[in-house]
Amino acid sequence: MSPWVEAAVAKYAWIWIGLTFGLAAKYALLIKKGVKIRGYLLLADILLLPMVALIAYWLVGQFGMSGEAAALVTAAATVGADRVVKLYTDRFMRQVEAITLRDVSRDVMESRGELRNAVQTELSAKRLAAQEE
Repeated sequence: MSPWVEAAVAKYAWIWIGLTFGLAAKYALLIKKGVKIRGYLLLADILLLPMVALIAYWLVGQFGMSGEAAALVTAAATVGADRVVKLYTDRFMRQVEAITLRDVSRDVMESRGELRNAVQTELSAKRLAAQEE
């Protein structure tokens, strides 16, 4: 075996073990809840795995873990990945809605002001016309 492959296995093997066990545990929990496992669900989780691997690798590096501890952290990150994604997606959508509502209310207030000015201008013009007669 080449030294590069040995180094990669030594560095990332526990991460891959954690990803594998975490994905298996996640689907075991889903089956236990009675959720039917469909292909698109599995595909979505497989597409999330690289991001989960990056998160797990960062966590393992931050806490100086290796071996089984690295696999355990990676498995936990894999099991909870969809919850974290949902949490951040919901938070993002709330922020977008707040910004949109703020912009809409500002536009409404500006249009109310413009409407008020237009009505006042028309009333003033009628008063001036009535005074000239």
